[in-house]
Amino acid sequence: MEMSTGLDKPYVEQEVTYSYSSLLIVQELKNLSQSILTLRRKNTLLYQGDPFQGLYIVQCGMLKQTFQLKKKDEHLTHFYLPGDIIGLDSIGEGVYSGTVKAIETSGLLHISFRRTEELPNLQTSHMQLLRCLSRAMSLEHSRMWQMINQPADVRLAYFFTAMSSNFLARGYSPYSFRLAMSRHEIADYLCMAVETLSRLISRFQQQKILTTRGHEYHIVNPDALASIAAKRK
Repeated sequence: MEMSTGLDKPYVEQEVTYSYSSLLIVQELKNLSQSILTLRRKNTLLYQGDPFQGLYIVQCGMLKQTFQLKKKDEHLTHFYLPGDIIGLDSIGEGVYSGTVKAIETSGLLHISFRRTEELPNLQTSHMQLLRCLSRAMSLEHSRMWQMINQPADVRLAYFFTAMSSNFLARGYSPYSFRLAMSRHEIADYLCMAVETLSRLISRFQQQKILTTRGHEYHIVNPDALASIAAKRK
């Protein structure tokens, strides 16, 4: 019997994605990459406020971005998966908007932003890049609204559904996947206490919505998960 994905609803297609970028612009940028670098777990790729030196494409692994407002606590604002572009939100200001660290050993391609001028079909490619940037900013604003205004269970269901969609878009299973980030990092990202996160994951397991073992997650009932994610105020 074929299992329904629960991921074909309009709100999922339009909203449940985080920093995933156009495959076309990613491939074009890869052709301009100057170097491949490996960043080990917990090492820093760049710091908030560093001068903008170009873009990075994640080849493998996972990274996170944190933002600090003056001397207040840091807030986790992004997770970067393979295929994501780091630095799109920093083009306008000319400085990197957050500190980016590797959650696990990661491989990246570096592209000097000046080299985008070498893209074929210059005007079209620049428009694609600007659209990609605009989409990333719009999705981030949407995510922040989602985190602030919604109940904790909706936030968590939204997160797992988004990760499922991201893995599906990359050609992997949308039901079983490994997330390198810790529960503390997920809780920080979702603006909730880690105790709340653990309690909700236990509830989802009891309701047979998902199972988890360490960093491995398996979505057992994607329809139920999508239904919770859709229960917005």
